[in-house]
Amino acid sequence: MQYSGEGVNALVCAVDDLEKSTLIYVDLRLRALLKCLAHYEEFKKVLAICYRGFDYEAEKAYALGQIGDSYVFRLPKEQKTLVALVSRMLLEFDSGEADILTFAAAYFPSESKQDSFVIMCDKMIEPFKRALVDFVWEGIDDGTQNIGRVAELAPNGLRPQTEHHLVNMMNAVNEIAPEERGDLTMMIEGLAAALDSRDTLMIKCIWQGLKLMLGARKMCAKDVREMDELMRLYLIAK
Repeated sequence: MQYSGEGVNALVCAVDDLEKSTLIYVDLRLRALLKCLAHYEEFKKVLAICYRGFDYEAEKAYALGQIGDSYVFRLPKEQKTLVALVSRMLLEFDSGEADILTFAAAYFPSESKQDSFVIMCDKMIEPFKRALVDFVWEGIDDGTQNIGRVAELAPNGLRPQTEHHLVNMMNAVNEIAPEERGDLTMMIEGLAAALDSRDTLMIKCIWQGLKLMLGARKMCAKDVREMDELMRLYLIAK
């Protein structure tokens, strides 16, 4: 089925209006964007495919992470999941179940609510728009996905036991020069995400990399030692 560019142009304009909106008009601009998605057949078709087998609560719980007192939004890498998750979150914002500005301030903190909203649009709405447009123009596979492996899940107790170590590591990383933080911050956030998912293989792989990076900088020796013990206790010891 071929589509004209009208729907895509309307989507681009609606997203642009939302991103440039002042805070007082955000709700109106968001409603206009959702009406655009509901109006054009191409978007309804793509969203229907993206929603197949999609577990919203599980994906949202994984995307909305927390390290200590800091909130982290993890945008899904898989494009169907990205489209499904963000579209459902936008519907929640529109319905009043969640407040978009409160969410932006918490997960994309900046000097003002307006700045937080702008960052949220760049990190969340823009990738959603690009993925949706790509599916419309390039096509979307509506078949079932093959599962490469079944994840072995770590015990529930591992995540809370490691929480304060992750916080200590992040605090230590925040004290070094900004240009040296990037990879370490990414690895700590990645480990937190892996622990939230309870995927044993992912946890082990990311932890080994982070441990080597911290060891090379002689950082967080006590936390590394105690985390290592927790990993052995929960992931290896039977």
